[in-house]
Amino acid sequence: MAEKQSTQAQVKDQHVTAILVTHNGVTWLSEVVAALSSQKRLPDQIIAVDNGSIDGSVKLLSNAGIPVIKQSKSAGFGSAVAAAVAKLPIVDKQINNQENNEWLWIIHDDCAPDKLALAKLLEAVAERPQVGIAGPKILGWYDRKHILEAGISITENGTRWSGLEDREHDQGQHDEVKNVLAVSSAGMLIKRGVFEELGGFDPSLELFRDDVDLGWRANIAGHSVICVGEAILYHAQASSSERRAIDVKDAILHRPLLLDRRNAAFVLLANSSWWILPWVALQLLFTSIGRSFIYLLAKLPGYAADEIAAIGLLIFKPADLIKSRRYRKKNKVLSARVIKQFIPTRSTQLQASLERISTSISRAFKSKNAQQNPTQVKSYSDIGIIDESFDELEFVEGKSFAKIRALAKQPFLFGLLVISIFSIFYSRNRFGSLSGGALPVAPDSAMHLISNFFTSWHLVGLGSSSPTPLWVLIVGLASVITGGNPQIFINLFFFFIPLLLYVLTYRSARRFNLSNYSATFAGFIFAVSPAILTSINQGRIGTLVVAALFPILFTALYNHQQLTDLKWRKLYLVTIVAAIAAAFSPIFLLVWLGYQIYQLINQYIAAQNINSTKWEDISKILNQDEIKKRFALLITPFLINIPNSFSLLANPSAKLLEPGLSVPSGDLLSVLLFNPGGPASPNLYLLAPFVLYLFLCLVVKQQRRDTSLALILLALSVTISSFYIAGNNSNAQRVWTGTLIVIAQFILTLNIFSLAERIIPQLRTINFGFKHILSAVTALVTIFSTVAMTGWGLSIGANSLVTTDNEQVIPAFISDLATTNERPKTLVVRKNQEQLKYFITRGSDLLLGAPDVSSKTPEIIHTSIVDLFNGVGVSSSQILGFYGIQYIFMKDPADPALVRTIDGIGGFTRSSATKDGVIWKVNNAHARVSFQNMKGQHFPVNSNDISANGYVSSSGTIIIAEKFDKSWRLLLNGVAVPLEKNEFGLPVFKIAQPGEVLITHDGTVRRGWIS
Repeated sequence: MAEKQSTQAQVKDQHVTAILVTHNGVTWLSEVVAALSSQKRLPDQIIAVDNGSIDGSVKLLSNAGIPVIKQSKSAGFGSAVAAAVAKLPIVDKQINNQENNEWLWIIHDDCAPDKLALAKLLEAVAERPQVGIAGPKILGWYDRKHILEAGISITENGTRWSGLEDREHDQGQHDEVKNVLAVSSAGMLIKRGVFEELGGFDPSLELFRDDVDLGWRANIAGHSVICVGEAILYHAQASSSERRAIDVKDAILHRPLLLDRRNAAFVLLANSSWWILPWVALQLLFTSIGRSFIYLLAKLPGYAADEIAAIGLLIFKPADLIKSRRYRKKNKVLSARVIKQFIPTRSTQLQASLERISTSISRAFKSKNAQQNPTQVKSYSDIGIIDESFDELEFVEGKSFAKIRALAKQPFLFGLLVISIFSIFYSRNRFGSLSGGALPVAPDSAMHLISNFFTSWHLVGLGSSSPTPLWVLIVGLASVITGGNPQIFINLFFFFIPLLLYVLTYRSARRFNLSNYSATFAGFIFAVSPAILTSINQGRIGTLVVAALFPILFTALYNHQQLTDLKWRKLYLVTIVAAIAAAFSPIFLLVWLGYQIYQLINQYIAAQNINSTKWEDISKILNQDEIKKRFALLITPFLINIPNSFSLLANPSAKLLEPGLSVPSGDLLSVLLFNPGGPASPNLYLLAPFVLYLFLCLVVKQQRRDTSLALILLALSVTISSFYIAGNNSNAQRVWTGTLIVIAQFILTLNIFSLAERIIPQLRTINFGFKHILSAVTALVTIFSTVAMTGWGLSIGANSLVTTDNEQVIPAFISDLATTNERPKTLVVRKNQEQLKYFITRGSDLLLGAPDVSSKTPEIIHTSIVDLFNGVGVSSSQILGFYGIQYIFMKDPADPALVRTIDGIGGFTRSSATKDGVIWKVNNAHARVSFQNMKGQHFPVNSNDISANGYVSSSGTIIIAEKFDKSWRLLLNGVAVPLEKNEFGLPVFKIAQPGEVLITHDGTVRRGWIS
């Protein structure tokens, strides 16, 4: 009892100044003033600071007898509090304990404290003299059982963290007093001495996150921060919820999210230890990119821009951040580790995110009437004044609908759920670093792909100067999303592609004026079609990218077929999307060019004065806006993909290969049935419905135009697939035409559902006939195909060529040798029942993009290898040795007859025979770069991957064990030496005198094409 009386006496001894900050908050201000006046323990004085209100706030405060300090509307919250503190009398430190007994109670104009709030706060701090800041438990203004905050923290990526469940209701579970990182500035009770010691709120944080920053600095300075659960405050959160405009100076474009995200990043960067700053900065960058991507999918481009712009503001204005970090050093008493206990762990964040997602999904499937919505209180002057029974919320019980009916009203969400479950089970063998089929192994660094795009010489096989296609650079840049790791990016791409195709097709179908239900079915049918699942199973990344981008192109151009109302900015966005698709698929580029040329000719013919031969008339026609836009659509994707687009036009038949390794595809019947075929593809009896769609849409006049395009694409697909092309480091295979099939089936899917929506209402009003029969057959075929393909994908279809458990072909010791100065090459041999295969490696398996720049093996090397296997290659070791091939590796199971053949031919010494295979060393093989003196002796020259340098002691010949290319350069003592070709087709340089040599590959041509 005596202890309680002592606490109450201490509470009475405290001097509290309530600082009320207002800015156009008259909507809530009358209740706030009433709440302050009704406190059981009244504040000793109230000072109001108004930041340029124009809504009557100042008049209301004056009528209530509260003195008002006026500031401009651009002033920040912290400056308002500082202005009020500046008006207080100076603390006399000579008076005993006055400094520790003076408190500042900070109140927003949209928060109303409960009548016991101040008393509970003072009781808590009276019992804890080490406390510098205390805050109440904050409940919602409009739902006064909803807990908004009970102390706050910040995550490593800048998210404001409350540690509460989604829409958690107050049941007394947070009524204790607990230490926290920070409390909200709404209702914050802070010692005046602590406030002045810390310098108040950081002026760089004019609004949002200033409270987190102040709490962080208080903890580091040795002051405790507590949340008092029994002290309650109701907060409307008017600024963050965009119920009113924010006018502070730093609020660019008056966007709350932009300011919040900028300040969140500022708090982390200003307060974190210097040694973890790079990690914090990377997390903030990647999180912002990820959030912006999600906002774009949610059709919120403004929020997406806010995320990126927030980071940009800090990058381009680092002065405030540097100044703040210097200031924080002055008051730092404790190590930054003291706040670690308040930062939520990643497992805690993940658990909370999963709970929030599951809650959101379950809430989405509930009818609005089934949700329990609290009735809004009629007035808020009841807080502490009107009878407490008025605070009891009444809930309206809604009638609960059956789950099936709820799902029927949310077809898109139901489809999203189904396709997500399908993706999880379908991808069960593809969690990890993917490779197999057409997909080579992805490197573990995006810089490998980016540097490969710019380099002029590629270390694949015996070397190649072929230009790297643009898609390699795109994948490298896109891997920034996954922290610069292409392996993770490729894995996520293959996992999410069915989901992405479903969403994009649904969106296009809705723009195609299809109903919600039809768009859902169309998206699902397209996402699980044979062409899509075959592309995933075979690693056809090019086809999958086109499948994802074509709905975007179709939607953009279908609604603007005449291009007159298509703005230039949007048009160039369309051309960029088309250029990206063309980078991944040369066949798409050919089709795109052909279609745009056809449309351009049609528009020219349709123009007036077409028969005129006058240049003025022709110029007038060509100067029409529509023709200029069509020409931009034609030429821009072509120009972006130079020089590969020139190669495609110069030799189309040799450049029609998709990215990656060549994989056998199906025959003509498979292509006709919209199934590209090949290994790991669905059986033909799992009939795709698109042939039936094609027939029905051709019959109907309204669908005939679009369907004719699909028919042309199918015919082109059948024609092209009859060709066999060798390339991409592989034997000749049928040309893969899955890209054309995917485009054709997308067009047919939208048109058949458009036809169905028009026909079905007619079937109810006409007598039974062939329309009913065809409709029933189409529905049955569609259902059978969709169910069958889904079942196939969930069962045997998951056993694809693309997996995570593909073993490494090259033994580890050969990979290690490849990093030595000699840079040896290895001939890898694999034999199956059908044929013998070989490839030349530099110590690693083929990486992403390498097959696309590989060139044909020189005939002299191919002949030597064939002779070796046939047992007649007497000179094989010499030729292989000159090309720097120092080892032959035969992968298990090795053919015993072939092993005996190689053993019996001179020039090869068996090195080892392990469980991996058999290895031979090529006798007298040369290094990648070697020097041959006049006596015929060979000496290795110190070599990097491409360049080499060293000292030659006499005249002789420098031999480069790479394919001949005119861009090889050698400088002898700084003077260029002419390039020659020897009898083996290797690049050589004649050295006339001793000196320093420098060998490089001249990338001027490559840089010219890029620029």
